[in-house]
Parts: sequence; C-alpha cells; structure tokens
Amino acid sequence: MSGGVEAAMRLRALLVVALAALGLVVVMSPAEPAWACSCALSTAERDERADSIVVGSVSEVTDRGVRITVESVEKGGAGVGDTLGLKVSRSEEGCGYGFRVGARYRVNSSAGATGLCAGIREISAPALAATPSAVSAERTQVAARHVPGPWWIVGGATVAVLVAGLVVAARRRAGGGHP
Repeated sequence: MSGGVEAAMRLRALLVVALAALGLVVVMSPAEPAWACSCALSTAERDERADSIVVGSVSEVTDRGVRITVESVEKGGAGVGDTLGLKVSRSEEGCGYGFRVGARYRVNSSAGATGLCAGIREISAPALAATPSAVSAERTQVAARHVPGPWWIVGGATVAVLVAGLVVAARRRAGGGHP
C-alpha cells in the first residue's frame, strides 16, 4: 500500500513541476511590441501649445535633429527663408519623427524641439496627411505580423525536454522495482 502512496506523491510532485514549467512558458512568452508614444491632443490643442508653427522644406536630418528652411510662418518668431534647427528623435516609438530631406512639412515646436505628438504634417504628399507618417503606418503593419525570435523557440524546446526528462525519470523510479 505504501508503494501506491509513494507513487501518488511522485505523480503529484511531477504534476507540480510540469505546471511550474508551463507557468514559466506563459510568463516568459514574448509580448507584442509596444510603443511609448501616445498622442492624445487634438490638432487645435497642439497648435495652441506650440511656441512656433512653420511650413518648410527639410534640408538636413541627423540623429538628434532636423533643419527646416522656412517657407511660411503661422506662429512664432521665425522668418521666411530662415533655417530652423529643431531637436527631434528619429524614432517614432519614442515620439520622434522620421523626417525626409527635401520633403515639406507643417511643423509645430516648443522650446526648440518637435516630435510626433507636437503636430507634424507632411504637406508635399497629400495621401500621407491622414497618418502621422508613412513610417508610422508601416510600423503598424509590421507589428501586426510580429513573429517571436528564435530564442523563444529554443527556450520552449528546453522546457519541453526538461519536463519530458522528469516524466521519464519518475516512471523509471515508480516501476524500477517491478518486473
């Protein structure tokens, strides 16, 4: 009788280990990509909060900023023909903006900086005016097709092999003394 009790305890222990392994798989599963930028203000609110609003062509894009040759001024102290240097990240995930050299934009800025949520609209390509930028629309499509990397497959296979090894070991021990 004690052999049956011992086998039941081993089965319970094996079940606990298997459930723990399954829990690790669920907890460690890769999450869908998330982006930190969330723009909640309306266009009117963005315009109101901006120190400067200009329309111009991009003459230079760097990792830290953009230079815009001003064509018209809606708000602020810039003049037509001026070159306006603004700080901006190139990463839209961090509320930056993917400016393109030669393209024309209506740009809001505050304290010498701009970004996705500040109020940027490409005006040289009307089809893109409905989205924050072509890069943003492309990023959304790519995110919908996100596939976990190979590290996740290796981790899942390792957990499966570990659980299978425990099951085999438990069966051998339970049946080891019997013919």
